[in-house]
Amino acid sequence: MTSPEGLPIIADEGGAMRPSFYEACRFPQLENLARNWEVIRDEFQALNAPTLEINRVNKSITELFEELTEHVNNGGEYGWLWGWGDNDQLMTNWTQYALVAYDQPIPYAREKMPRTLELLSNTPGIKLCALLRLEPNVFLGTHSHGGTWEEGLLHMQLTIDAPVEQNYNYLNVNGQFSQSVNGNLVVFDGSLDHFAVNASGGVRTVMYMEFYREQHMV
Repeated sequence: MTSPEGLPIIADEGGAMRPSFYEACRFPQLENLARNWEVIRDEFQALNAPTLEINRVNKSITELFEELTEHVNNGGEYGWLWGWGDNDQLMTNWTQYALVAYDQPIPYAREKMPRTLELLSNTPGIKLCALLRLEPNVFLGTHSHGGTWEEGLLHMQLTIDAPVEQNYNYLNVNGQFSQSVNGNLVVFDGSLDHFAVNASGGVRTVMYMEFYREQHMV
């Protein structure tokens, strides 16, 4: 079944229908981020942060932050974290640079991305926000974030750095593709099956966010 806009929709346990993707105009605070995507991109391109041998496999956000804090307190530099794929397998070609957790900016990111964190400070209701970097010719397999709909969450991707030519970067949610184009804001229901692919020759980077929909949707 599809919505009047042609978007796939699915029924929740109560029988109510909900779409895979949402129109960006329903989220004005996120649209403000999208209007400033070049600010975020410029700070990202100047980041020059290392990739750490730290990952979130089988760890809560709190446990991960404690590990990062210990790393920095021992003289380490803040940087990108390894991702994970099917069956919690490490993916070193999919990395994350955390920016905000539970509406609190990650202090180690403030020095490197001050304008980005200022933008995010004016965006309430953030559970998690990070930059996600997907290397060339990488497939992030089908998965879902169980329980996030019941928690009141939706998910956002704002593309900040993708190839301009031969851009074969896509997010697929519940069977519908959305191309990752620079400056493009996508809001989706991450509790549904979705996957991402970078079939390009260049790296794709997005700002990813899990946010409380009632604080944003109009």
